[in-house]
Amino acid sequence: MEFRVLGSLGVSSEDHEWYVPSAPKQQQTLALLLLQANRFVSASSLSRELWGDAQPKTSGATLQAYIAQVRRFLAKVYGESVDRIMKDVLVTESGGYSLRAGIPDLDLTSFEERAREGRAALGEGDVEAARVLLKRALELFHGCVLENVPHGSVIEVQVRRIEQLRLAVTEQCYELNLRMGRHHDVIGALSEIVEENPFHENFHALLMRALHQSGQRVEALRVYHLLQSRLNEELGLDPSPQVMALRQSILEPSAR
Repeated sequence: MEFRVLGSLGVSSEDHEWYVPSAPKQQQTLALLLLQANRFVSASSLSRELWGDAQPKTSGATLQAYIAQVRRFLAKVYGESVDRIMKDVLVTESGGYSLRAGIPDLDLTSFEERAREGRAALGEGDVEAARVLLKRALELFHGCVLENVPHGSVIEVQVRRIEQLRLAVTEQCYELNLRMGRHHDVIGALSEIVEENPFHENFHALLMRALHQSGQRVEALRVYHLLQSRLNEELGLDPSPQVMALRQSILEPSAR
């Protein structure tokens, strides 16, 4: 059984079709269990995700019903009995539940593993291996995390964590591309990322460096002034000293 959360929630059957529970509450229940795969998820966390501070008096019984419905959904997709799902996949523990999934079975755990391997390769000085592993990690995303599932407060915290990790891995991957002289290859993608993250200074700096290394000095300075305008007008801030220093090095070729 394969699971996806890095984009739309989905569970893959043996015929490689992707399925998702039809009801929003069951989607949230499955999504939170997958975000915490192989870890204990308390019934209180699930209830907080599903109902926030307005939990009904019957929340305990209703949650148990949702868990049972998710188990039936998984059993149908997997072609197994509900008893097998209860025993080996979505397991009841004292005060909560655990959904068991191996690293290859869940795109989130695969992403985290590839990112760890990439950082380890970089620590050993193998820049090319690190770049490839980080790129492979990012390729597991097919949109925004859980983009087809309602987000309560608990899921929202996890989604923000994953998206921040995605940005950090993306930044490191492009940094390695520049280190290896691939500046021409990344300008287009970095331009799109800058538009999607208009206040992210490090992505602007990476694009400035890529343009400058490609001989597009004027365009690199234009990126700086765009960032400066956005920060000043929207946040009342100036670019960081590091970005200012990068601009100065572009203005003064002798300082390169």
